[in-house]
Amino acid sequence: MVEKISPYSSWQLPPTPKQVRAITKLAASLGYHEPVEEKVRTRWEARNLIAGFREEQRKRRSPDG
Repeated sequence: MVEKISPYSSWQLPPTPKQVRAITKLAASLGYHEPVEEKVRTRWEARNLIAGFREEQRKRRSPDG
């Protein structure tokens, strides 16, 4: 299901400094060398990227793979 976000929502604002730091930390811990935090344009994108990186970390740590 695709969520529709109002153009006036705060989700449309640029990512917060805390989100940018989290993305940078997670990307580095996962071994990404490209500055992915510079590609994120909205708080919504940042939120989704952080969630994806955390999921990837969990999968990498899992012995099941």
